[in-house]
Amino acid sequence: MRKKKAQVTRRGAIKKKAQVTRRGATKKRIVVKGRSLPKNLKLPNINWKVITLLFLLVFPFLIVAMVRHWIEKPENLMIKSVEIRGNLKYLDRLELQPIIAPFVKTNLYLLDKENLENEIEFNHWVYSASLVSMWPDTLIVKIHEQQPIAFWGNEGMINEFGEVIDVDLPQLRNKLPILYSPFDKGREMVENYVKIRQWMKNFPVDIVKFTEDKRSSWLLTLANGIKVKVGRQEHKRRLRRFIVGYSKGLVGQVKKIDTVDLRYTNGFAVKWI
Repeated sequence: MRKKKAQVTRRGAIKKKAQVTRRGATKKRIVVKGRSLPKNLKLPNINWKVITLLFLLVFPFLIVAMVRHWIEKPENLMIKSVEIRGNLKYLDRLELQPIIAPFVKTNLYLLDKENLENEIEFNHWVYSASLVSMWPDTLIVKIHEQQPIAFWGNEGMINEFGEVIDVDLPQLRNKLPILYSPFDKGREMVENYVKIRQWMKNFPVDIVKFTEDKRSSWLLTLANGIKVKVGRQEHKRRLRRFIVGYSKGLVGQVKKIDTVDLRYTNGFAVKWI
């Protein structure tokens, strides 16, 4: 009986001890900031290098967004100076000021450059206009002025690119030649005029007028008043024939000649005054 009692006591002691140990391990806690957390809880491992990199990537975009928000207000960095540049012989800069003024009541960022360029180019003396922004508050307007090289009948003038422009320079009526065609081919007429000048480079009299009719027949008017009908074909050969005939027989009778007609297979006809 004693042996059995002792056995029970040992078993109970052992069981009780093991139970206390397990419960004690389970109930043991650590306190973090007022909260009870398990001892074996793992806190996250923060990668500060990645966070720093992300900050460096995002920060510039934040700055750009702030600057853009600020610059989108017209009253910030308003345009204070407008410079008009270009070799201007005929265009008065003052004519452009009323055109430019409404557009520059803002800053360079918000400036409507395309429409301003178009408005400036509506001026007959402006071939092209380009705008250059000089930050923070200066606008440069570059003007390529029209360069008239001849009159286009009585309807305007021809620029250096063979385009008909709606301008007039009466003071140059006796200095620039007159070109005209009933067709829209100003460039071709300029090119033909240059050819004629080359063919007649040794001719002593200037060509003051070069026109063609609806049949594309050429007519020249010389500075001495003589009209030369060249026709529609063989222009170069006919003009060479005229140069020879003029130097040999017509040069002494200029005041009596009204028209020379070169539209013949051989020779030419003269209409006297």
